[in-house]
Amino acid sequence: MFPSPSESSRPTDDPPCSDPIFGGRWIHEANLRPFCESVAEFSGYRFDDSDWGATEGALPGTDVERPGGWYDYPLAGRIPLTLLVAADPGSSVVFVRLEGEADDRTKAQIDAALHIFSRYNAS
Repeated sequence: MFPSPSESSRPTDDPPCSDPIFGGRWIHEANLRPFCESVAEFSGYRFDDSDWGATEGALPGTDVERPGGWYDYPLAGRIPLTLLVAADPGSSVVFVRLEGEADDRTKAQIDAALHIFSRYNAS
């Protein structure tokens, strides 16, 4: 079972505050930034270098198997989402979760991005 993250932008195991849109799915680690940028675009948030720096910098302190091992980052766009990431040490993948109140179109876009970034190397 994966730990439950909180709203704060740090590793945590507090219970989630909103409904998960997608939980515990993996993508290739090299695709994390384009995935973040894509999800942000779908939600109406501009994901820039400072957002990436925070996410990239937190990733080494995460672990999908460790309690409190997820990092969460708010995407405060027209559709507010929380992006949660956790490394899978010893592999070339990261696990991602998304929480928020997304509409069906946004959910479909995110599902397509998860499919693409888990199967192909975008970098």
